[in-house]
Amino acid sequence: MGTRTVIVGILLAGALLLGASAMNTSEFDRAMEPILTEYLHIQTALAAGETDGVEGAVHAIEGLAKKLDPEMAGGDHAEHYKNIPADILAACGRLHEAKEIGSMREGFKDLSKPLSMWVTMAKPKGKSVMYCSMEKAGWVQEGTEVANPYLGPKMHSCGQKVGGSD
Repeated sequence: MGTRTVIVGILLAGALLLGASAMNTSEFDRAMEPILTEYLHIQTALAAGETDGVEGAVHAIEGLAKKLDPEMAGGDHAEHYKNIPADILAACGRLHEAKEIGSMREGFKDLSKPLSMWVTMAKPKGKSVMYCSMEKAGWVQEGTEVANPYLGPKMHSCGQKVGGSD
């Protein structure tokens, strides 16, 4: 076997490994989509000053996050994605303890951190990462018109887009 054949074999093996890593990240991203859907229910409720449906969405997120395997993430994002499942589950635990809107909003800050990181890297279509300097916290939402979940109706538009899809 000549040097050229060995080099081509190494390049093909590398391409296959990179392809598998990309597939793994895509698998992780697909598993995150339903979590994001439930998360957006919470964001919308809190932005409206409501708590209806928050507890149910937290339970759904918790169940979905338990199925998230950090090994599903590969490629460039693997290192960043590896803690997302544990971070989501820890935030869900804090949200379960929240009984009124103020403590729900505080718990939502913790849940928003891993979701914001994921959205910044995965860039799911139509999703924006927003930031409120008054609350020193970020969140993910649909679209680009600010809907602040921390300040609700009293300061609904406080914040700015800092990431997400274009």
